[in-house]
This record gives sequence, structure tokens and C-alpha cells, in this order.
Amino acid sequence: MKTFDPDPDTTGRPLRAAALLLLGAGLSWYAYGSSTGALPARALISLWAFLVVAVFTGLLWWMPARLRYLLDDGALVVQHFLGTRRILIENLREVQRVPFVLGRRSGSAALPGYYVGRFHSSLGRLTAYAGRPAGSGVLLVLNTGEQVLLTPRRPEQMAAALERARKKLEKES
Repeated sequence: MKTFDPDPDTTGRPLRAAALLLLGAGLSWYAYGSSTGALPARALISLWAFLVVAVFTGLLWWMPARLRYLLDDGALVVQHFLGTRRILIENLREVQRVPFVLGRRSGSAALPGYYVGRFHSSLGRLTAYAGRPAGSGVLLVLNTGEQVLLTPRRPEQMAAALERARKKLEKES
């Protein structure tokens, strides 16, 4: 099994996380000051406000870390935040290295370093499992016509490994 790490866009992530946590602290302070009632109730509202922001900040860090590409004998397995997707090598029609720019989303998640789901892009409508919104990636065209975009750190190595696996499968058939 060969693992390919995604190339995540981590620009400004620590600053975003710090800003979110400060926002959470400010929101917590505001909730504490503006709520009425006994002191324990005010403190509980304040704590919940901060926890909601802290959980979102944790997702900002954790979701990109869950993205991974694994190539085994007969399939490419894409691990992401909500589970995995298994793409059989026999279902690959084309493997291309491409420059791309992701655009409008439809039913997808997009956080800095984590772009998963359906996107309109410079390559048309596709399913992305990407770590960045633009750059160089690997485009898989499946037998069904679906386009799947991946963004490994070394796209040339992944494209070559997928082509070798495809040719090996063709020889065996």
C-alpha cells in the first residue's frame, strides 16, 4: 500500500485559529455580561458560547489532517473527514496532471486546507478531495464520466503510480 499526502493550503491557519479563539473569548464575555439570572447560569451560557467557537476552531485544524490518499492493489482509497471513498483502478478511464482553480461549491465542505465535495472549477464540474483551492493536481476521469480531483504533494508520482496500476490491471485482464 502506498500513501500520498495531500498538499494542504495552510497559509494563515495559526492566525485564523487565534482570531477565532479571541472571537470566542469576546463572545463568551459578551454572553456573560448580557445574560440575566444567577451567576452559575450566566457562567454556563458564557462557557457554551466559548465551547461552540472552540469546537469550530478544532475542526479547522482536524479536518485537513484527515485527508489522505492510499493506493493498494486494486483501488485508490481517499480518506476524508466523513469517511472514505474507494475508487477501483478498473474504473479509471484517464489519469492526468492538471492545473486547476476550484470555484463555486455545491454540497461540499470548504475550509482552509480542506476542499471536499462537488465544485464548479476551471476543469468543469467535479468532485474534489483537495487540500488547496488552486494549483496542480491529479484529475481522474472515471468510466461513468465523473471527474475526481486530488491534490497530492507530488502529483507526478501519484499520476505515475496510478498509470502503472492501470496498465498492470489491463495486462492481467
